[in-house]
Amino acid sequence: MAPRAKDRVDEKMAARAGMIRSKARLLAFGVAAVAALSLSVARAETALDDVRATPRGATAAFLEAAERGDSEAVAAALGVPATASASRKAQALELGRELALALSKSAAFDIDNVSDDPNGTARDGPNAERVATLRGDERELLVLLERSKRAPFVWTFSPGTQARIPELYARYRPSPLEARVPVRLKAELLGLPYWQWIGLVGALVLAILCGGVIAYALDRVARRVAVRTRVLWDDELVAGLRAPMRLLIRVIVYLLLAQALSLPGPLRLVSFHVAGTLGLIALTWATIRVVAVISNVVERQAVQNASAEESRGGLTARTQVRVLRRVVNVVLCGCAGAIGLLQFDVVRSVGVSLLASAGIAGVVLGLAAQRTLGSIFAGIQLSLSQPIRIGDDVVIEGEFGTIEEITLTYVVVRLWDERRLIVPMTRFLEQPFQNWTKVSPRLLGTVLIHADFSLPVDALRAEVDRLLAGNPRWDERTNVVQVTDAQERTLEVRVLVSAADGSRLFQLRCELREKLAIWLTRFEAGRYLPTHRVQSGSEPEPALRAST
Repeated sequence: MAPRAKDRVDEKMAARAGMIRSKARLLAFGVAAVAALSLSVARAETALDDVRATPRGATAAFLEAAERGDSEAVAAALGVPATASASRKAQALELGRELALALSKSAAFDIDNVSDDPNGTARDGPNAERVATLRGDERELLVLLERSKRAPFVWTFSPGTQARIPELYARYRPSPLEARVPVRLKAELLGLPYWQWIGLVGALVLAILCGGVIAYALDRVARRVAVRTRVLWDDELVAGLRAPMRLLIRVIVYLLLAQALSLPGPLRLVSFHVAGTLGLIALTWATIRVVAVISNVVERQAVQNASAEESRGGLTARTQVRVLRRVVNVVLCGCAGAIGLLQFDVVRSVGVSLLASAGIAGVVLGLAAQRTLGSIFAGIQLSLSQPIRIGDDVVIEGEFGTIEEITLTYVVVRLWDERRLIVPMTRFLEQPFQNWTKVSPRLLGTVLIHADFSLPVDALRAEVDRLLAGNPRWDERTNVVQVTDAQERTLEVRVLVSAADGSRLFQLRCELREKLAIWLTRFEAGRYLPTHRVQSGSEPEPALRAST
């Protein structure tokens, strides 16, 4: 073979060898890349399987994947095989986002309540975990996780939950307002979009303004209607309900506006609980005002129906009505407080525990508050037995006064010098006291006169008759002059008179005492004033008189 032909053959062999080496290198690089990719995918799947090994981890990973739009992770959470088509995974991503939206807006979902145990919670059955119980349009819908029966043991959303996603989304879909919000307002501040912060402030301001306008308009209409009637109770009712109805209308307006904000579950729950508590306060407030109006009507009717001879009957009815009104107010406030606390899960669970140990709790409560409870029961007993009434004249703790106010725990006594004596309710049931007007306000009183033994009692009796004649404070029932005692040096003469009530009697006694003292001093130059006699020597001497 010629040298030139041999060189050409060598060149061809060298080129073919180079091509073979290049292909071998490319093949080795491809195999290595495929192996590395397979290894990374296996590691990623292993890491994802580790996260989904617990119900809480699976739920958290699903929510994060739905937020960032990871179709692979969302599809895995819904149990879609990794070999599924891209369109199937896209559909799974859409369903996952709808489910994540429903969970985020529901107040019933709390990821801390999802079990972190790989075996789940025993109460939900084997290989099952309840994530939340969401409220649909007509029924309650369960969101369940299922654990795979073969390795790797991971948690995915059950087929039943996936079938209920459209119904859940229809219940929690974005509101028309949320759909029209500009994208720049959807940025979050402290976990809440800007537009919802603005909406909360706007809803509060509009509720205050619009609620005030609506309440003012309704109040004007109600006042015009009440003025045209002859009765008084409707005017009192309109005036009493003005403030609580203003609060209630503002709460209703706020709830209607907040409903369109599509708030997330926890914030929505807190917002509605606060509004519900304020609404409950407004309703309780309004009920207390209605009870007050009814009690006022009953008091006025009782006073009008009482005859002149039984005018104290009006005071009896007023006392009973006022005490019973306070009892009703206490019961209303207690019930409202219990209802308000029962809307919180923590308090509700505590309440169930207390009911389970009601016997011990009742004993402890009775021992701790026995004085307070005793005062309340004493107030109820007093309203039934009526030992005192509003307006009664009493003597208690050595003081004379008039019953001014009766509560469930204490009584206010207005003393004669305008002081107020606060007396515990139990004092009137456990210790004696004087009630000058229990049966009738009419009273008897005495004026004591000390004079010389030679006093002509008939002259004194005639003077008493003269002083009482035409006196407006004397009720003409009793006029008695009696010698009640003969002491060592003087006679004691008692003048017994009567008056319509204690105040008139006191003034009558003071007047008689003053005028009888003047009469005794002036009658026959005061010769019948008390004297002190001294006798000296063996023969009797005229008595020496000296006024004292």
